Amino acid sequence: MFLSGAEHSVWERVIRYSRLILALAAGFAPMTSTAAINDRAGFEVIGAVVVWSADNGGSAPTAVDFLIDTGSGTSAATSGDADLISGDAHTVVTGTLVSTSDGVNSAGTMPFVLEDAPGGDFNTDTNGDGITNTSDSFTPFSIDTDTSAAVSATTSRSSFYVASNVPFSIDADTDFPSSGTNWIMMLITRLDMSVTLNGDDGLAFGSAAQFPHSGGPTGGMTSYPNLFTLLNGGNVFTGNQRTAASRGSLADQSVRFDLAYSIGAGSLSGYDLSLGTYDFEVDVTYTVFIP
Repeated sequence: MFLSGAEHSVWERVIRYSRLILALAAGFAPMTSTAAINDRAGFEVIGAVVVWSADNGGSAPTAVDFLIDTGSGTSAATSGDADLISGDAHTVVTGTLVSTSDGVNSAGTMPFVLEDAPGGDFNTDTNGDGITNTSDSFTPFSIDTDTSAAVSATTSRSSFYVASNVPFSIDADTDFPSSGTNWIMMLITRLDMSVTLNGDDGLAFGSAAQFPHSGGPTGGMTSYPNLFTLLNGGNVFTGNQRTAASRGSLADQSVRFDLAYSIGAGSLSGYDLSLGTYDFEVDVTYTVFIP
């Protein structure tokens, strides 16, 4: 059959359109199934608490605990948290980086009160540092038949430092005393705890920190009338916010926990020189955990 030029052109367009339709149809045809490789990248930062003070050798500042939140218990014994640094450590003398393993009051004695002197009672801690030692001095004093010496109220102070990205709690317990004197002293020694937000004890701390409890220096604290009540352990602090308030170093984001062990003024009023000397020491263990 003979096609004119116009008819030939029409058939060419029909053929081209047919080919286009077939190509589009092929493009929308289902693809052959193949195996899939799924990947999921994920990151998580869990609760962490760093405690620093002095190590067993007395060196400070040293990180002595690195806790990560691996449990959900409500006490140190049941928390299930992992401490990535094994072993125990020591507190430091408050305001310094001197380990208490060297003796908190090794440089002096508890102050005496000279009672019923004709010129009136006075305390042998004349410079007010909590101990009587060679830095104290006083003038000659008169005595009569009623003048006597009694041990004055005094306070032993120690500390440790904490940085955290999560609220944490602290439990404490005391060891059973090994002598009668220690037993009596446990009954009359009180524990008070507070937090110092910032300072410089040889290493500056707290410039990027906040109190670990919104209540401030004593927020979240539990008071105990004497060390005897901690023989079976107990909670001494429960926080409700992290210490890290802004970007900074571990020291910047740390606060200082201050421990004060005090003997009431009247507790040793019955002391007499005939009772001789004594050295009272009791171990108190503080355990930090994430509830």
